[in-house]
Amino acid sequence: MKKTLAAIAVCLAAALAAPVAAAQADAASKDAGASVDEAIAFAKDLTGKATAALSSTKTKADQLSDFQAVLSEGLALDVIGKFMIGDTRKSMSEAQLARYDAAFPPYLTKLYADQFADIIGRPLTVIDAKALGPRDVIVRTQFTRKEGAPINLDWRIRKLQTGDQKAIDIIVGGVSIMLVKREEFSAFIAQNSVDALIARIEKEGKA
Repeated sequence: MKKTLAAIAVCLAAALAAPVAAAQADAASKDAGASVDEAIAFAKDLTGKATAALSSTKTKADQLSDFQAVLSEGLALDVIGKFMIGDTRKSMSEAQLARYDAAFPPYLTKLYADQFADIIGRPLTVIDAKALGPRDVIVRTQFTRKEGAPINLDWRIRKLQTGDQKAIDIIVGGVSIMLVKREEFSAFIAQNSVDALIARIEKEGKA
């Protein structure tokens, strides 16, 4: 008798839990869909602003300045900067950290300006988007070029704790600039020094 009652209780619990689980799954699916849509809109808005900055009638210097302002707003520069320097950051002095944090934004935005020079103003098409974990979405876009095959750009968009959408990586032709630069920074520091790296990115950010 007791076994029968226990079995009935288990069945009732399962029956009651099923609608709740289904509702939660449905809500999660809707949230994921909303996140992907938001990330696509963000990527389109960011590329639109970047295109406007680098294809204006202003001087090259002013175009670069406007483009850097767009990326400073759209990229999670603090997240990217910390990732690229890696564990070396733990052993850096306060003075070195201050120099690095000040030099990194103009360095990275200048780097992206050079990367995008061939595709700015070209038509962009969103060809895919998918959630990557609970906070990130990969938005794959494709740019046509005057010559050569189209270029695929993957935008890794993250929803921060503040609720803001920010790009934390731009993957060009399947190559993550974040990963490439992290390895490059590590090798450069091993062969030279942290101060030498900071001096380098200070110089390249102004070039």
